[in-house]
Amino acid sequence: MHQPTAEPRSSIYYQYRIHEPWLPSAQRAGGRAQAVIVGSGPAGLVTALELARHGVRSVVVTAERQVSQGSRAIVFTRRSMEILQQVGTDDRMTETGLPWRFGNSYYRGQRVFRMEAPHEADDRFFPMLNIQQQYMEEYLLDACAANPLVELRWANKLERFEQHADFVRLEIDTPEGPYALETEWLIAADGGRSPIRAATNLKMEGASYEGLFVIADIRIDLPLPTERLAFFDPEWNKGNTILMHREPHGIWRID
Repeated sequence: MHQPTAEPRSSIYYQYRIHEPWLPSAQRAGGRAQAVIVGSGPAGLVTALELARHGVRSVVVTAERQVSQGSRAIVFTRRSMEILQQVGTDDRMTETGLPWRFGNSYYRGQRVFRMEAPHEADDRFFPMLNIQQQYMEEYLLDACAANPLVELRWANKLERFEQHADFVRLEIDTPEGPYALETEWLIAADGGRSPIRAATNLKMEGASYEGLFVIADIRIDLPLPTERLAFFDPEWNKGNTILMHREPHGIWRID
């Protein structure tokens, strides 16, 4: 039986909510869904809301009982905000987030480049918005909970699936044991190391590189504007690169 932790994750800036598990004994388990989305991160939740916007009912299954852990995404582009506007969460993002359009690159103590992203007075969104991923997921979850075409199933872990001619059969584990569910469409929103993509040999396209980073969220009051700061080979950390972003609630993200 799948037993995800019910302890709220620790954070210096975010208050985690623990959601009740979806149990087959208390619900109408089984049957066939139009779409099942595996994963409750930004990709999965936006997909569910977009499907609902087009009248398609979906079931979102997630192995956890709370939103994502740790220092994840912190900067969202104008295009991202346009997508979030389509699903109705852009206002809450804007209310909490910190907009910006300038970026600075320093090499050995001297500024060598300043980015100025274009922005007009009548633009709906700034080029960039700083806000931690946990808030984005919270706003998307609230929108999903308010939508009758989206069903969220917390503490539901996909164990295996079988592809048939016109449907997919899923076996999902819960705190009280497994159940079966059929779906016309199975949508993999289960992360960069997706077990679903691995099982179906659907590899992500593109280039990658290897690197080791320390990522930290620090609460500190710095007399600096909300701009991206990139330091290359600084005197105070020779041979390394440091990126800094101001985040809401007095937090700085240091990479």
